[in-house]
Amino acid sequence: MKNLFKFWILAIGFLLVGCTDDPLEDLEGTAWQKERNIVSILLEGQIGTALIERDVEEATIKVFAKTENIKDLSKVAIKDIQLSYGASTEQTVGTTLDFTSGESMLEIKSGAGESLIWRIELLPFKSDLEGTWYIGQIGLYADLFTWESWGWEKYEQINNYLPELNPEFDNTITFTVEGADENGNPYGVYEHNAGNDGVYGSFTDTANGWDFNSRFRKIPKGTGTWSRNFELNKVIITDANRVVHELDLEVLVATGEVSLKAEVPYQPELFDWNEQNWSYEELAHMSKSMWYTLTKDYEAQTGNDIMSITVANQDGDTSFDYDNHQITVTIQDNEADISALEITGLELSYGATANVTVGDVLNFSAGNTTTVTVTSEAGESQTWTLNLVVKQAIEGTYTLASALIHVNQEWGSDFNKEISADFPDALAEYDNQIRIINEGVEGDRPFGTISNEAGADGMFGDFNHPDADVDLNTKLRHLLPTGDSYWELDTTTGIFYIGLSKDEITSQATLIATETGYVLAFELPYRELEPRWDYGNYDNYMCWTYKYEVYIDKN
Repeated sequence: MKNLFKFWILAIGFLLVGCTDDPLEDLEGTAWQKERNIVSILLEGQIGTALIERDVEEATIKVFAKTENIKDLSKVAIKDIQLSYGASTEQTVGTTLDFTSGESMLEIKSGAGESLIWRIELLPFKSDLEGTWYIGQIGLYADLFTWESWGWEKYEQINNYLPELNPEFDNTITFTVEGADENGNPYGVYEHNAGNDGVYGSFTDTANGWDFNSRFRKIPKGTGTWSRNFELNKVIITDANRVVHELDLEVLVATGEVSLKAEVPYQPELFDWNEQNWSYEELAHMSKSMWYTLTKDYEAQTGNDIMSITVANQDGDTSFDYDNHQITVTIQDNEADISALEITGLELSYGATANVTVGDVLNFSAGNTTTVTVTSEAGESQTWTLNLVVKQAIEGTYTLASALIHVNQEWGSDFNKEISADFPDALAEYDNQIRIINEGVEGDRPFGTISNEAGADGMFGDFNHPDADVDLNTKLRHLLPTGDSYWELDTTTGIFYIGLSKDEITSQATLIATETGYVLAFELPYRELEPRWDYGNYDNYMCWTYKYEVYIDKN
């Protein structure tokens, strides 16, 4: 059966051959070559790819060029031309076309001898990148372990991390087209100028010691050259130092903007889980790319924050509560006129203005508060409340001059006396050196170290009566301990706290200024011990004392 099938196939084949003298006759010669197409063309000064359109006998080509850069429009050279198979033309590479009228005709003949006239229009080129732009956004993309179920990604404006970048947003970037290369890719002059403020932004945070300019400065400052690669859709900028910056170009048709994007080194293996500021990690290691959005229309900035403010005689850093628009500044109590406190430093959101400036004075006389109004570049206003803390100038070295004990007898009158009158060994305390060191301020509470050091006699006082079973050491010594202790002062209430640390306060006193120093007035638990009566007069101290005052005089 298989042999019979083969026989019939051969028979049919011989029959077909018998019907045609030459089976390849239709493919020989040129009669079958009907195509008259221009596949591609490149002219002198051309930028980009020519737009080729044909509708039967209607054939047009649009070529874009910087016509002002073409020396003679009557002799525009053909640099390259590709035709369909078998087609030909007299206008080959090296010949010229006349575009004095804006268009020229080019005849294409097919292999079969049929002609088609192509109309070529020479149109002025306008690059989607050409012109002067403002910087609308500078953003980054961070991949925070998205391959994990708990990971996430983040798109963020870099100036939200680095406010020192804000002066960048009134800068201008200009791309000028000068010509095109042999592939029709445009090139020209690049210029990045500081805006009206004359300042470039910086990818830095001076307060934190961060400098990310080498990581994110992908659009260089100053002048240089640029070219566009249509095939790769990239913009290549070469700065004045011949450093090359390659950026991916995206034309945002809907908004009339362009986006220039660059990759940055992604280093999740360097992520530090112990880093207190994760913004640093996002900037330093977890960002994958960054971009600039360029816009033709300047976008006024909306920020109306006070970034920093200082006043005359300020002590310590300014404290900010951005959520409630509250600011606290602290000064030393040096009898300054708080109704006219000079502003020595003021920094606002980029482009914003305030109703005060450096050199003006603030009036804190109404409850130690005042207000400042900040208006954004876009015209949005915000009122900030400034609170003033007047820190008493307690830092220094003092001598413990005396100590009074106050008694409220249950059966008699109140009295106070020098504790040494009944406890003579307490006299050793009276030449002690009290050193108060100010180490900073948190909110309205300055803090530091207080030291109770033995004086010339090398001894501390003893609150144990030599002749009676009355020992006040446990009642009094912890109030002003020997050696070094932590202190902080609530400047609103005047309460002076003493302890092992901020979290281990062991005593508190009301701080009262005197002409020569201060009084530390400690409240004592009244009737801490119920009267035993066998103490006699010393029940006064064991049970009915209610205040202990330590006088310290400035050396």
